[in-house]
Amino acid sequence: MPRRGRHRSSLPTRLIAVVAALLVTAGVVVVAGSAAAEDSGDSGGGGILSSLTGGDSSDGDSSAGDSDSSGDDSSGDDGSGDDGGSDDGSGDESTGSSDEGAGESTEDGAGGEDEQTGQDDGDGTGDGSGDGSADERGEDPGAGQEQGDGQEQGDGQEQGDGQDSRSAQDGDQDARADETGGETGDETGGETGGETQDAGADGDAADRRSDRVDRRRPAEDVGEVEGTDGAAQAAADPFPGRADAAPAGPEDYVDIADVEPSGTIGEGGVFSRGSYTVDCGVSDHNNSDNYMAAPGKRNGAQHVHDYVGNRTTDADSDERSLEQGATTCVNGDQSTFFWPVVRDLDGTGPDVGEDGGSLDGNVGAIMKPRSAQLSFHGHGDRPVEAMPAHLMIIMGNAKAGAQDQKNVNAKYTCTGQEDRVTDRYPICGPGSQLVRLLDYPSCWDGENLETEDLRSHMTFPDAQGNCESDEVPVPALRITLTYDQPAGRSFSIDSFPNEQHDPRTDHSDYENLATVAQSERGAECINAGEQCANIPREG
Repeated sequence: MPRRGRHRSSLPTRLIAVVAALLVTAGVVVVAGSAAAEDSGDSGGGGILSSLTGGDSSDGDSSAGDSDSSGDDSSGDDGSGDDGGSDDGSGDESTGSSDEGAGESTEDGAGGEDEQTGQDDGDGTGDGSGDGSADERGEDPGAGQEQGDGQEQGDGQEQGDGQDSRSAQDGDQDARADETGGETGDETGGETGGETQDAGADGDAADRRSDRVDRRRPAEDVGEVEGTDGAAQAAADPFPGRADAAPAGPEDYVDIADVEPSGTIGEGGVFSRGSYTVDCGVSDHNNSDNYMAAPGKRNGAQHVHDYVGNRTTDADSDERSLEQGATTCVNGDQSTFFWPVVRDLDGTGPDVGEDGGSLDGNVGAIMKPRSAQLSFHGHGDRPVEAMPAHLMIIMGNAKAGAQDQKNVNAKYTCTGQEDRVTDRYPICGPGSQLVRLLDYPSCWDGENLETEDLRSHMTFPDAQGNCESDEVPVPALRITLTYDQPAGRSFSIDSFPNEQHDPRTDHSDYENLATVAQSERGAECINAGEQCANIPREG
């Protein structure tokens, strides 16, 4: 009797066995592919493919049938343990797995990088764990085999098929967006700063956000927005105008005593009924970015901004990052407010030899405001409506000199002589402080939260504070900044280098990230003639 392990078959017999095994394996692959195609429209999932791979064809089937991709991704089981080959799956897990959908088209026109690379939030785990439905598997069973030879057949087929099933996924995403009360990725109808807002009101706000524009496209050259040939110019010279940098001239200054009392100049500033204010401090951080006009471009402003409110605002800011950001506002308002800094020309700034600083002609010590009052006012004869979430507004023109003073709304005065307002740098008397008044447009088109030029959706009211009949009055924002003014002409605001610190280039930018409850309560205060302050997040 032979000892265990020593019995061997003859060579021809072994060859026949090998050939037979290969034929059986090929048959299994064909049957599995056919089963995947037949089961692709079956929400039940399982089918022959599950039997062949030894498990369910999607995590959704094994757990809750039509559960969403968020739950599947968070389990951490999918796309990472299948022979180490499911790179695409684990990548999608790490880049966003909630119903808020990084893979869906976003308001700024990004369209979701996943759609361009063939990955989706829904199907990002190698086991087809998209929405837990068989629709996440595609129609081409061979795609998965081409994508990942190192994976098991079931996983590879489902992963590849998920890339070819755009129509099914788009349908699922639209359904999920409807369930959340607005566009996926808006997050206006979801949580802001970790607190749940009123779903109905937020749904209305989300509807208003349907016309968000892609500001990566060249826009009209207004304010700090890139010109129509901005992309070509940026490629040739990313920071133009530096050769033209120069300080403000004597004609840019005026003794406040020589300014005629007028009460106000420019547009806006005519108020009625009540108001509300928010305390956000005087200066949280500085940079030379502008995410509204030059998104993603470092030193896109070529001058330094002061920021209050949202503490994360920089070139890379977007709605999601701002909604997750901390704030300097005492009531939790996450809105962002910013404007060019004032510098003491006899001092030395922290940005010598840096972009936005001396390289762009901005020199001197940055002055922190003594106070920064952020107030929202009623105006005209009609009641105001609550400001919609994520409404973007700009005022003034940072490129006034290059654009024949178009959209200029600079206003300066001195404490104690506020009836004397000028668009030049005022030389204040002893004991008086420099004041900047930044008045925003407050007549909204009722549809767009921003437009390509960042202006067309908002206009100023008339001299009596009234909007046109087809416009929606919203609270009029006024930012009032005061400074301990240096003596004489030794101060100026930052500017683009070729604007040479022209005082008429004063400007400011704002995006509303107050909660719906805060905005609604603010409108109520104004319309009731009340004076409210620091409205809490819950209203």
